[in-house]
Amino acid sequence: MAVSRPSTRKFLYDFSLWYCLEDDHIATSVGEILIQQGFRGYIEHQDQVAGRPVIASAAEAVETSRVAIVLLTARSVADPWCQRVAEWNLLRTIQEEGTKVIPVYVDVSRDDVPLALRHLNGLEYGSGFFQERLLQSLRKARPHARAQHPTAITSAQGRVRF
Repeated sequence: MAVSRPSTRKFLYDFSLWYCLEDDHIATSVGEILIQQGFRGYIEHQDQVAGRPVIASAAEAVETSRVAIVLLTARSVADPWCQRVAEWNLLRTIQEEGTKVIPVYVDVSRDDVPLALRHLNGLEYGSGFFQERLLQSLRKARPHARAQHPTAITSAQGRVRF
């Protein structure tokens, strides 16, 4: 019988936020909510480093985030890159203990999203409880000691940079 052990993985980010570039205004809004509450994050199109391969940056951000937030809009569910990032996040969820993927539905039906994401509890962006439930989900993923005493050096915007 296998014994389950707590993960010893070191995370740079409390969250990573994945979205289609055309949805940058929504991602910015979600990121600001989280950063204002003290969460450290990687926001896909805003935190990419020039000159670095996009796939390498994305893979590293996925691997070093406690929670992956995937914005699901009509544009993103049709975009092959967005679908690939969602797959990476799901594979990591399956392979790593304590990792979460939170789908955020933005004016899109669950029937329109990839089958692999439909089984996850998600959040409706426009609902009255969106912000409260998002913050609650991230707080639950954070170790208690670090939630009270953040020790990483972050940028003025609350993001750790590669």
